[in-house]
Amino acid sequence: MMMNKEMYKKLLLLFIIVQPVLDILTFFSIKQFDSSLTIGIIVRVLFMGLSLLFIFFGNSSTYKKYVIPYLLLLFAAVGIGLVYNFFDKPVFEPFLELQFLAKTLYFIIMFCSYLLLFTNKDQMDETKLDILKSLTIAMLIVSLTMFISILTGTASSTYEYGKFGFKGWFFSGNEISSIIAISFPLVYLYSLKKMDNFKQWYYFTPVLLLAIVSILIGTKVSYFAVLGASIIIVFSYVVWWLASLIKKSKNRTVNLRLVMSLVFLIIFGAITPLSPSFTNVAGDVGKINEEKAKQQEEKDKGGDSEGGMSPEGEPAPDEGDVDENVSLIESPVLRILLSSRNLFFANTLEQYKNADLVQKSFGMGYAGNYKENRKLIEMDFFDLFFSYGIIGSLLLFMPFITLAFLFIKRLFTMPLRVITPENVLLFVAIGMGSGIAFLAGHVLYAPAVNIYLALPMVLMIINLLHARSHKLS
Repeated sequence: MMMNKEMYKKLLLLFIIVQPVLDILTFFSIKQFDSSLTIGIIVRVLFMGLSLLFIFFGNSSTYKKYVIPYLLLLFAAVGIGLVYNFFDKPVFEPFLELQFLAKTLYFIIMFCSYLLLFTNKDQMDETKLDILKSLTIAMLIVSLTMFISILTGTASSTYEYGKFGFKGWFFSGNEISSIIAISFPLVYLYSLKKMDNFKQWYYFTPVLLLAIVSILIGTKVSYFAVLGASIIIVFSYVVWWLASLIKKSKNRTVNLRLVMSLVFLIIFGAITPLSPSFTNVAGDVGKINEEKAKQQEEKDKGGDSEGGMSPEGEPAPDEGDVDENVSLIESPVLRILLSSRNLFFANTLEQYKNADLVQKSFGMGYAGNYKENRKLIEMDFFDLFFSYGIIGSLLLFMPFITLAFLFIKRLFTMPLRVITPENVLLFVAIGMGSGIAFLAGHVLYAPAVNIYLALPMVLMIINLLHARSHKLS
């Protein structure tokens, strides 16, 4: 049967809904069989292949003439880097290189397939609502399974020691907290779109459940993402409410959404002190103060500070082996925030400086030119830059570059059509995903997470491209 737009759309909506199911099956598969090949990997690889078929043969979108040449250029660039590193890299492990390449391209392929779904201008709002609905259902599954796992005593702990939190039946606490951070503004957006009056308050149930889960996990990422998004949306609706007062035009929808957003923020603030996240954040503040006192004491004595630990608890690289610029980042706050990723960055940067012109242009491949111990920086934008070089990374970052260009252009030409509450929520979701990718990693080359980041980016681009006809909401 020939792939077409409607068929792919139905499969995509179903695929979004089953994302948490795949993650849960992956958790039990690893726990029971200790196998790296899981059903989550198999299904996602198959769907990536299906998405490629849709991109090249299953649509007639006006954006196709831009997407296909872009993908061909990207495939050529990463292919050149892969072949060159096969012959020139000190240690080349084919499985790891190809696995990392597939994970990296997954985000780009899903982004392009989402974009090509928005072909018919008259159906754009319907497609957008369908995608948000599927995402909301997926997050309901996340919330409900988290509560069930905690109540049944089968939830796994987010931290092995030192901190408190639950990750339920999900393998990685960092991944599930990143998923919630990116998805929360989108679930919020869907709930607001569905509410026409206060009697429909039940549409806010997924928002509240996901917010509770965000503080049960215990990570700073999910907690501050929900808190930040809640404050920003209240502020945006206050601005729109004031604008309606100045214009002397009553807007019942804005009033309704402002009140619901305020009520939610108050409820979330009230339950926060009872949560693992609050306890863990308070503990981190204490650690920062202790580190400041320790560094001040060492400075007074003229001593050197101790080496850090890696994000995974391994000893950080010897500071004597990396560039002197490492000493520039000595803030105790950054040390705790980055978990010594600055040292891994400096180590990989040194490898890049010593690389030849081809590797500088097309990258050093997975984990750089390591000789014995391979280690990613775990800051996605840097990892991708060093892995794919100047040319490869520019092509990989093209979705972000395109979005930034469109946003700035529209902001100066039609600001009131750009800074709408809907776009604010989309921007928050994108900001959360990009921020986590930059600071903590495991977003842009994590298929379980980056599918969620591709959604708000495409929705924002579509809103910006059609800003002239986009209805303010």
